[in-house]
Amino acid sequence: MKQQVCWNVFLSVVLVGAGGFGKDRESHRSKSWKSMPTRGICAHRGASDTHPENTITAFREAIRLGAHMIEFDVALTADGALVLMHDATLDRTTNGTGPVSARSLNELQELDAGGWKADAFRGERIPTLAETLTMMPDNIWLNVHLKGDVELAEKVTRELVQHERLHQAFLACGAAAARAAKRVNPSVLICNMQDQGNSRKYVDETIAMQADFIQLFGGDSVDPTHTRLLRSRRVAINFCCSNKSEQVAALFESGVEFPLVDRVSAMLKVADQAGIERLRPVYRSRLKRPGLARPSARLLGEHRLVKGAAQQGLALSREQYFSSTSQSIFRYDTQWRLLQEQRIQVAGVNHVGAIDYHDGYLWAGMLHGPVNGKHDPQLDRSVVAKIRASDLTVVQTWDISHEVTWIDPVCFDGRYLWVGDLSDLGIHRYVIDGEKLVRKGVFRYPSGMHFSQGLRIVDNKMYTIHTFGDQDGLFEFDLPEQLTEEIQRPTRVWAIAENRSHLEGFDFLPGKPDQIWHAQGSHVDHYELGAFTRTGPK
Repeated sequence: MKQQVCWNVFLSVVLVGAGGFGKDRESHRSKSWKSMPTRGICAHRGASDTHPENTITAFREAIRLGAHMIEFDVALTADGALVLMHDATLDRTTNGTGPVSARSLNELQELDAGGWKADAFRGERIPTLAETLTMMPDNIWLNVHLKGDVELAEKVTRELVQHERLHQAFLACGAAAARAAKRVNPSVLICNMQDQGNSRKYVDETIAMQADFIQLFGGDSVDPTHTRLLRSRRVAINFCCSNKSEQVAALFESGVEFPLVDRVSAMLKVADQAGIERLRPVYRSRLKRPGLARPSARLLGEHRLVKGAAQQGLALSREQYFSSTSQSIFRYDTQWRLLQEQRIQVAGVNHVGAIDYHDGYLWAGMLHGPVNGKHDPQLDRSVVAKIRASDLTVVQTWDISHEVTWIDPVCFDGRYLWVGDLSDLGIHRYVIDGEKLVRKGVFRYPSGMHFSQGLRIVDNKMYTIHTFGDQDGLFEFDLPEQLTEEIQRPTRVWAIAENRSHLEGFDFLPGKPDQIWHAQGSHVDHYELGAFTRTGPK
């Protein structure tokens, strides 16, 4: 009897202290959960069997494999920053020692968080929560396990709001932390971790608390009557943890929706057999600017280049595809099978940038880059090369070093040749006049976009991809007829993931104008751009 009274008191505190813990819960869920997975595999601390746990590289691998949820742990530093770390101390997963809470953010980010797992991950850093949220897709569940109480809950909730992640992130925490989070924002989702277990008592407490998730823990199985009751009350069901195929299959059969696993690749095969489609990640820019639309970008797939590489740019025709590295251009068929590799040599320059295809020719910007790690600005040159696509022979060059200091992307739209200059944050417009290029103005974009890494002109619109600034992504601009020094503002932006390297060249897929291929070094990524309406570019 005494035990029952204690529970009733605890439940009253939870509900009253939360200020209406479940208020508007159903309407919030119906709106925010529409595009989220209904069941699948949760990557416990990322792809933690093969990659160092709670690191960006582990999360990228889990996303690449098609996980439906990622679990990670958040802790407070000595100076109040939010970092990802499971243990209270640094000893197991870094080259540091002592409590996490005794170190500042700067001190923690000097540590190696990857070398303990394998030499290949040496140099991996402890990520902040902000860095983690920034790289996550828009449609993957984020299981945010709080390694702290009220202060941590409040700070994490504010970060989720700032990064627009309330629709997909939930706090795995106890009652006090849940109340604190709800005071910051009533819409934050909660996974009840108070008195966590695998019992009817835990199930009843979670339902009474009106939590959004439960994380069953312990034992080799779950009671289907418990999962049926939870699902009838619209509580999503996680289970920690399992790495055995038979057990994960049985958990799905018993009504568990998201088993937490370390062996992500192997357990996704179990989900495949259960008829659960792997997640195709959807990305959405978090930039907030007046008049800037932010449609989604869905990653349809990635393709590993068995031969060749795409560190710099891509160019696509209906018959053939092309990629560039700093030294060479590669020609493929439309299945990315290598047909030819050609080293591009032009006097005075040594580096190929992003490329473009138009009417049987490739266009490339070439500069004189660093040699043996050293850059001599006295040798800076900018050369445009016209290259026959059928055999990758350079047929003509133009030296525009007097106007462009650090050339990279180029694009020929049939009327104008557009040339990006990394040094002055402009895109120079030229016409071809006999053997000369004559400049006809410069397109100026906001300085926060840093510089263009890839460029296309289609239907009087400019599409340019940017990285290294505080405004990254694939941007659309309206092109004015007359170019002045006035800064042009983008109208739309699509977030493109840096899955393997920073953002580089891209091109629209001929015949599918809402799709692009994107250069990622050893791979090329295939995206579908949401809210894209126009005719084909080629």
